[in-house]
Amino acid sequence: MLQLFRSNPGALATLILLAGGAFVCTLLGFIMARSGVSLRPIYWFAGLFALIVVPQFVGHFYKALQTTKAEAPRAAAMEQIANPTSTNPAARSADVKSLFGADADSQLISDVRRVYGDVFSQAELAQFAVLPNGDTVLLARCKSSFAAERAWVDYLRVSGLNQLSGQGDLQRGYVVTRPVGDRAYALHMGNMVGIWTGKDDATIRLRMMAGGFEIPRRAPLGEVGAAASNDVSTAASARGKARSPLRIALFTVALTAYTLIVVAFFFKGAAWAGTHPAKRGTTPVAASELANRLESINALDVPFQIERGSQSNEIFATWRYADAKWIDLARARGMKRTHRIRLTLDDKDGTVRATDYMANFDWSAGRGGASVEWKTGLGIVFFQYEHQRVFGLQLDDEGRFKPELSYAYTFNLQEMKSPLVEAVSRAGWSWRPTVWQGPPWLRWLTE
Repeated sequence: MLQLFRSNPGALATLILLAGGAFVCTLLGFIMARSGVSLRPIYWFAGLFALIVVPQFVGHFYKALQTTKAEAPRAAAMEQIANPTSTNPAARSADVKSLFGADADSQLISDVRRVYGDVFSQAELAQFAVLPNGDTVLLARCKSSFAAERAWVDYLRVSGLNQLSGQGDLQRGYVVTRPVGDRAYALHMGNMVGIWTGKDDATIRLRMMAGGFEIPRRAPLGEVGAAASNDVSTAASARGKARSPLRIALFTVALTAYTLIVVAFFFKGAAWAGTHPAKRGTTPVAASELANRLESINALDVPFQIERGSQSNEIFATWRYADAKWIDLARARGMKRTHRIRLTLDDKDGTVRATDYMANFDWSAGRGGASVEWKTGLGIVFFQYEHQRVFGLQLDDEGRFKPELSYAYTFNLQEMKSPLVEAVSRAGWSWRPTVWQGPPWLRWLTE
C-alpha cells in the first residue's frame, strides 16, 4: 500500500488533504463550541469539503490501483530480465520482447544504473536495449514518482538533450532531434522513466506500442505515416473503444449531475447551517411590527446601527468597527472596516433573509510612494472574531495629532447577529441566511 501511494502522488496528495481538512474542522469546531456558537457551519463545511475531495481521492486511488495492476506484469518482466541467476532463457527472451519489441535480443540488454553518473544510481532497475534496426530503449524503475521525475530531469541535463531545441514537458514527454540525426523521446510514467530513440517519431510510437506503453494523448510526437497506419490502428483499437461517444456522453452527464449536487449543497447547506427557526408557541407579528422591533435595537447599548433600506421590506445593520489614521515609520496610514447585514422581510412565509457584506479599506503614503488596498465581499459569515492594535501617532479627522500612541479594535460578529436573531425569532419569524438573495423562482437552489 505504501508503494502504491509513493508511485501515485495524486492519491497521496488527496489523502493528506483529507487528513488536513479533518484536523482543521476539529480545531474550528472546538473553538466555536467554546464560544457557544452552533456547530452547524462546521458540519456544512465538512460535508462540502468531503463532497469535493472524496471523489478526487477515490478517482486517484482507483487510477493508482489500475496502474499498479497494469504495470505488475511489466515490473515482473523487468525483474526477471535483471535477475542474473535466471535459468530459463525462453522466459527471459519472452520478457525482453514484451518490453522492447518482438525483434529485441535478450543478449543485448544491459544494466545502466552506473552509466549516467548519479541519474539512475538510486533506481531499482535501469535496463538499456539496442535493437537490430538501430533503435534504443532505456527503461528505469525508481522507488517513487518523485524520484522518477528527478531522474527524468537529470537525464535530460546529463545527456545534453535539454540544450537542444526540443518540444514537450513533464506530462507529455520531451522529444528532440539528436546531433546524429535520429529522434529521442523521454517520458516520465509514474515511478518509471522511459527513453526511446529511433529514426523518426513514427518509429518511436511503434516501438512504445510494441512494449505496451501508453503514449500521452498530447505527446509532442509526429503522427505515424500511412505505411504503418494499419499497425498503429490495430494496437490502439482497445483504447479507441474506451473512448467511445457513449462513454463520453455518460461522463458528461455524470459530471453535470455532480456539479449541480455540489452547487445545491453549497447554497442550501449554507442556508441550513445558519438558519434559526421562530420560537415555538409564538404568533408571527406583522412585517411592520418586526421592522419597528429591529429599529428599537438602536436604543440598546450595541456597537452597530439599524437603518431602513430603499425598499419597504429592507433593513440594514451596519457596524463600522474600525476607522483610524496614524503615522508609523514616517508613513501615513489609514484603515476602515465595515460589516453590513442586509435583512429582507418576507411576510409571505415569515422569513427574514440575511446576507453579509464586508468591506476593508487600507491606505498608506510616504517617501516610497502611496498604496491603496480595498476588499469587499458578500455571502454568509458564520463566525468571526477579530482583534488588532496598531502603533503610531494617531490623527483625528482633521489631520491633527491625538494624545494616543496606539489604536485597537475588536470585532465579534456574534455581538452583531445575536440581538438581530433574537428579535426575529421572538417575533415568530425565521432567520435564514443566504449567499445571494436571488429572485423567488430561484430559491429552490439558493435556499
